[in-house]
Amino acid sequence: MSASGQYGRMDNQMLDDEALLAVAYRGRPTTIDELTTLSHAPAEEVAATVDRLLARGRLSGNHDRFDYPNPAAWAADSVAERAAELRHTTHDLLGEIEQLVTDLPRMIGHWSIGETSGEPMPIVIRHGPRAVEDVWFELGRRDAGTLEAVLPDISRFLSSPEERVTRFSEAFRSKDAVRVIIPRPTFEDAAMSQLLLAFTAAGMTYRFSEAPPSWFWVDGDQLAVPIEWGEGKPTSVLSVRSAALAALASAYFATLWDAAAPPQPVAAPWTPLLTLMRKGITLETASRTVGINPRTGRRRIAQAMSHYGVSTLFALGVAWAADAAPEA
Repeated sequence: MSASGQYGRMDNQMLDDEALLAVAYRGRPTTIDELTTLSHAPAEEVAATVDRLLARGRLSGNHDRFDYPNPAAWAADSVAERAAELRHTTHDLLGEIEQLVTDLPRMIGHWSIGETSGEPMPIVIRHGPRAVEDVWFELGRRDAGTLEAVLPDISRFLSSPEERVTRFSEAFRSKDAVRVIIPRPTFEDAAMSQLLLAFTAAGMTYRFSEAPPSWFWVDGDQLAVPIEWGEGKPTSVLSVRSAALAALASAYFATLWDAAAPPQPVAAPWTPLLTLMRKGITLETASRTVGINPRTGRRRIAQAMSHYGVSTLFALGVAWAADAAPEA
């Protein structure tokens, strides 16, 4: 295969900095003449593009001979230089950081193909309706550390087997912190309320965003993003282990977290029942009083017992009262 066939022909089109960089990452030329031959682009445009990439830190060295720093390290340096601005982020800065997060996995793939002097960056791709869950169970840390995630669509968890929800809850309990950004839910949906209660009981904290930008998560040095940035319920995801890239995504998450709204306290679905039963009213009567049938009432009490880890109504009353004393 010819060099132009292997690394991409670029003649007869306007030269794009990122496109030329992708070709250069894969072929690793070290001079403008070599890159011109490889890309089949006009020499003067190649020279101008190389100068711009050098100025931006995407290439190291000089006009006569250049090299290729790890793109994740470059991104981390870029974020570090603007750390003060990130604390007071604007819409434009958010867009800039989002673009970095979006582009880097693709550029890392090009860079890793041409990298021979060091270890290639480990990239894992998973497909399927449960890919977003599978990739975290496979690659995320479940012993400690902080998990930060943006989940624009959490309805998938409502259809997850109970065993998976339990596994997530157990994994959350072992983390130092779990912070999640979700869209504002409809709390009239009892199933969604129960899901959030289960996860918050396991240590998850969450905030609401009116328009989460995309699904992604950061867990220590591991980052996962959708193949197509902007998807809220992806079925194809990419995960990469890189301290520099994870730091970049974590900085982006921090700006989103600061802009998101904390949840207002929401009463557990069993609270109205227990409030009435504390006054001596039977479960059947309390259920009808709050507008549900006794079977639903019994199910909510069973959920409350599971939540508090008790097996009798007396123990439930004690645990519930200690958690938050009901109004008289």
